[in-house]
Amino acid sequence: MLSEKSLTPEQVEAIERLSTRKTTLLVAATGAGKTAICLSAAQRILAVGKLTRILVACPAKVVDVWPREKTKWDHLCDVGVVPIVGDAAQRLLCIRKADKNHCQVIVVSLNNLEWLLNQKHGADGIIIDELSKAAGRQTKGLNTKARGDCFKWRVGMTATPVSQDFEKVFTMVRRLDKGKAFGSNKHAYLNKYFYSDYMGYNWTLKDGADKRILDQITKLVHMVEDTKVDDLPALHEVEQRFDMPPGTREVYNKMKKDMVTGDIEAVNAAVRDGKLRQISSGFVYDEDRNVTKLDSARLDEAVDWWLGHKRPAVIFYEYVAQGERLEAVFRNDLSASVDDFIKGKGTVLVAQISSLSHGVDGLQNVSHDALFYHPQWSRDQKEQAIGRLWRTGQNHEVTITTLVCDNTLDDVVVARVEDRAEWMDLFTKHMGGR
Repeated sequence: MLSEKSLTPEQVEAIERLSTRKTTLLVAATGAGKTAICLSAAQRILAVGKLTRILVACPAKVVDVWPREKTKWDHLCDVGVVPIVGDAAQRLLCIRKADKNHCQVIVVSLNNLEWLLNQKHGADGIIIDELSKAAGRQTKGLNTKARGDCFKWRVGMTATPVSQDFEKVFTMVRRLDKGKAFGSNKHAYLNKYFYSDYMGYNWTLKDGADKRILDQITKLVHMVEDTKVDDLPALHEVEQRFDMPPGTREVYNKMKKDMVTGDIEAVNAAVRDGKLRQISSGFVYDEDRNVTKLDSARLDEAVDWWLGHKRPAVIFYEYVAQGERLEAVFRNDLSASVDDFIKGKGTVLVAQISSLSHGVDGLQNVSHDALFYHPQWSRDQKEQAIGRLWRTGQNHEVTITTLVCDNTLDDVVVARVEDRAEWMDLFTKHMGGR
């Protein structure tokens, strides 16, 4: 068990900041100890009677991480942490258990946050884990007087506050400060800082607007520098480019042409992009989720990549159809689960990125190679996935390879992610380590 002395100076500073301020946006890289920081700050506040109970809202996959993290630290032994899980009836029983045992921290998935806000939960503080990923519908109840005003202490956690774009900063910040920074009207926010196309679907930052937005939230932000990163082996990110087979290219171009008829609304553009990404992977879903297989150079590239390594490696995919084809082709080397992979049972872990980007530890002990089957739209999700291997305990240089199909939507995704990386660099420099 770790002692409080194991906390880094950067973590101690963050704990002090959180425990003395009513509202904080905590920005820290993957592996910087955000969970331990928040639990430690919560313990301080609860111990002096400033709050009676704290609610943690997080992605479903990390609900169990919070009670596990609590058991790692001896100074948190007196803090009761209860996950609120199961169906509605089971969740009510969990709340009653927390009440009976006087547990001061309850943890619920973002999907069940709206439900919990309608219950007698007894919490007057809230921590939102992965705030930048929380959908508006998941956290909208926090802005209502009946349910949101009970929280006197609010913390939002994220590794990438501008991972998507500056448009989404409004929703993220409003969940914390209830409109103090930017008001309560998103349209007014957009008109102030962005230019719009005539349809109102696409927004472009005005000159200098990015810095003016950051100026508004500077006092809200506390950044934690992860000094452990400096001690890690080198991280290498490379692209493995390839061409689409002629038959698949024909299907791709036809789909692209058929779906581009005049102005495309955002929702239809998303559907189009999803179809094009599927085709470039060698398959496409129809409206009934049936799969039509096509020639897949991407799958061949994944095999070639593996043959060039022949050592324990992780392959991240998005679509179920991708996972099924990968598992079939790597069946002789496949690990049945994360635990099996960590134990050395199999040398290839095929994992859907959304399931392995949070709350998994131990991969760094057995692997230093990973393959992204597709470029990732979400910089946050990509960094979280990389952080499964490139973290404390890793003793080898880590190589992350991304398959990129030339002259496809892959090129757009790569360019967009680079833009988002620049935005994050701007954010970091602007905040100056606050």
